[in-house]
Amino acid sequence: MKASSGRIHMTTFYLVRHGETEANKAGILQGQMDVPLSEKGRRQARLVAEALSGVQLDAVYSSDLSRARETAEAIMQGRTCPLVLDKRLRELHMGAISGLTIEESRQKFPEFHAQLAADPYGVRRPGGGESRLDLRNRMASALDDIYERHKDGRVAIVAHGGSINAVLGIASQDGSWPRLVVENCSVTVIERDDSGWRTVEVNVCDHLSALAEDAHLPREAN
Repeated sequence: MKASSGRIHMTTFYLVRHGETEANKAGILQGQMDVPLSEKGRRQARLVAEALSGVQLDAVYSSDLSRARETAEAIMQGRTCPLVLDKRLRELHMGAISGLTIEESRQKFPEFHAQLAADPYGVRRPGGGESRLDLRNRMASALDDIYERHKDGRVAIVAHGGSINAVLGIASQDGSWPRLVVENCSVTVIERDDSGWRTVEVNVCDHLSALAEDAHLPREAN
């Protein structure tokens, strides 16, 4: 929104995926399971906190799930800004496929996977889960609220692979649905003013180079 001076209010969002969990390593679909960080995940959280240490943040927003909250708490070290936990920033609710690998899910719920192939974004996960469209809608609600609170501000949002992909889709403004493998503790930077969104950087991982020897481990975007 333009102020009376004609100045445009720009908000910068630093999107951080949580650190690694043991379930990530095992290829398990976590969804909204409350899983803590692994030892490597805690090291990643410290590294991303160091990478963001030179950024003056007005607030840190985080999913309330442990893996995100622990990562956000690392970023909060030495800061006096508020840490706000928001359930809307959670990962996609996986319903009955939570705790399974993708292959186990395909074997147990073949009809769901057939429906998913036909409609990747509108089909809800079995057992009370969400669709990707559901996730995108709640992320949009959270982003709108954060933007209104922090015009001209800088905020970090600690979330999950699926939720960050949803934000990138919102920021694209062209109806696209990114399926990026968002790396654990990567940083994605987007900006917003009342005229729209701009994507600045995506999936930046340079600060994690010290852990590159573990890059062969499997990674799941959840």
